[in-house]
Amino acid sequence: MVTVKATHTILPAEPTPNEIMYISEVDQIKAVTHAPTVYFFRPSTDLIFPDAIRILKDSLSKVLVLFYPLAGRLHEIGGGRLELHCNSKGAILVEAESESKIDAFELQDFLPNAETRELMPKLDYRATPIHEQPLVLAQLTKFSCGGISLGLGISHILVDGPAALHFVREWARFARCEKIGNVPFLDRRILQLAETTTSSKFDHTVLLTQPPLLVGQSDNMQERKKPTTVAMLNLSKEQIDKLKSKANEDTNFIQIRGCGWAYVEVRIQSAGSCKQSTDEIKHTCRL
Repeated sequence: MVTVKATHTILPAEPTPNEIMYISEVDQIKAVTHAPTVYFFRPSTDLIFPDAIRILKDSLSKVLVLFYPLAGRLHEIGGGRLELHCNSKGAILVEAESESKIDAFELQDFLPNAETRELMPKLDYRATPIHEQPLVLAQLTKFSCGGISLGLGISHILVDGPAALHFVREWARFARCEKIGNVPFLDRRILQLAETTTSSKFDHTVLLTQPPLLVGQSDNMQERKKPTTVAMLNLSKEQIDKLKSKANEDTNFIQIRGCGWAYVEVRIQSAGSCKQSTDEIKHTCRL
């Protein structure tokens, strides 16, 4: 059980540009959600919870100056489109305590489940208007064993995996009072498409009727109620190097994702008829 002790709104430590940023076409189609990650830290004599909270609050306020768009808010502008208002509304940092121990999560191989979701800050997407949703959510949880976890959620519309890790690395540098490693490139105008006409020369009647989400069914609600199977694949550096030697110079993520989906495709084909139900398979790789 996790108990929330306090919730802080962390503003940038210095004034930042007040501007409106363009959201690219690729990012417009992403789900309005926060990509979650949880970092665990075992008990240490150097680890004092009140000090950790103070350091995180101070360093987060500083890194939000460097990554100032993440202190802003998304706004709807009609036509199903969004834009980013850099208005320094800040991020959320939650203090929490748990009766659990880190060993309990390790016994489950740190698999995503209901217990790990409790280590993430809560946000009601339905009840909270999008222009009030923080783009960065963080939760520092103290366990009964003395260890802590840092649950972090960053708007998936604004960042991908490398960008999120870049934010975490620079945040860590501020927490350690180190120099900035890499300044982020924030000019999104290079992704902006040239203005095009919005009128169509033809009547696309095929688009007037929305196709079914699943063939033969009017909705996908029953499919969404089915349980999801989560598999954690622990790949060593040697295994990744072996994959790279048989492939090309793509990133580790691209190579592992390709092998994973090739495996899923084989499993689905071996299941026989397409009418047979198959669980969704998610591969989480610790690199």
